[in-house]
Amino acid sequence: MTRLARPLALAVGLGLGIAAFAPGADAALRPMAPGERPAADSTEAELWYGMDRAEQELRGLPQVERDAALNAYLRDVLCRVAGPHCGDLRVYVVTAPEFNASMAPNGATLVFTGALLRLRSEDEIAVLLGHEFAHYRQRHSLQQWRASKRRSATMGTVGLATLGAGIGLVGGVAQLAGTAGLSGFSREHEREADTLGFEFAAAQGYVPGAGLALWERLAREEAATIGRRRHPVFASHPETAARVEAHRRMATAAAVVPPLDLVAQRRERYQTAIEPFLEGWLADELTRRRYAASIQMIGELHADAPPAWRGRTAHYLGEAYRLRRGEGDAAKAATLQAEAVAAPDAPPAAFREHGYALHAAGDAAGARDALARYLHLRPDAPDRAFVERDLEALAP
Repeated sequence: MTRLARPLALAVGLGLGIAAFAPGADAALRPMAPGERPAADSTEAELWYGMDRAEQELRGLPQVERDAALNAYLRDVLCRVAGPHCGDLRVYVVTAPEFNASMAPNGATLVFTGALLRLRSEDEIAVLLGHEFAHYRQRHSLQQWRASKRRSATMGTVGLATLGAGIGLVGGVAQLAGTAGLSGFSREHEREADTLGFEFAAAQGYVPGAGLALWERLAREEAATIGRRRHPVFASHPETAARVEAHRRMATAAAVVPPLDLVAQRRERYQTAIEPFLEGWLADELTRRRYAASIQMIGELHADAPPAWRGRTAHYLGEAYRLRRGEGDAAKAATLQAEAVAAPDAPPAAFREHGYALHAAGDAAGARDALARYLHLRPDAPDRAFVERDLEALAP
């Protein structure tokens, strides 16, 4: 398992492995108060102890993104929606291409880069973080934990970490993301978190329709995977169509639209925060090998992208088509690579792919120019020897 894939399996796989237990008698637990800590020798203290140890391990992982600006930005948004709870929460950005986020019962908040890539604005980040904060404040993990202990005397902290050991799920990250994973809660908990997360974000002036826009896009991504490998996030959540309609009702009832200039500022803040990571996250997306979903997701991102991103989004959308190898995909990939190389932010690899597309179309001179441009932009290209060989073969 690669270093990139391991935290993904830990967080998503274990979240799917834990049963979505009904809250039962624990539903009456009061919300967590700001600054509150569990009483000594309580079940909650036992849970927090495991989470604290897991968080210590998490801090040392190379997959945790330590960029100060990105972390400060996400923490600022989280503090806006969490209000007086801000001092109780920490944010960790985990490099993994899936759409996922979680908040452990001790306040450790995980946000996957795949989620950040699928968002469009700070308003949507606020809804996502508000949803996770609702799980934390309502003690959903504790309710689930107590239910699990009632069903199995052996399901302790170690049990949560080893539940999916057959597919490499071990360690503290499994405990953090598995116990508070976005895929691990009951549908009742998810609905409550959706409602409260919407309210937390709307109270801070975020766009009421942000959650609707996000889940409509995720629904389209889900539809693109029908008949293929289904995205894990959809397995344990409320039916996607029902969730979209719930967000639609909440947005309609709110009937509040923030000033357009403020909305534009928040969108620009989001774009500024993730721009340095855009190409790396797009490349990571293709490692999932779910090309139909990637084409849907990157295609919408490309359509919405600011001009400064369009070379990169065109290139990686073209790569998704090329790698899928479906009927007509090669032609679509060629068109997108031609678009990419015309943009000022074109990745060097776009010139390589454009060159090979031109060669396939019979344009040897154009292919030579594009491949030479690639080597000029990437003097340390790992495939330099192969490209130089092809250039020699294309010589007039």
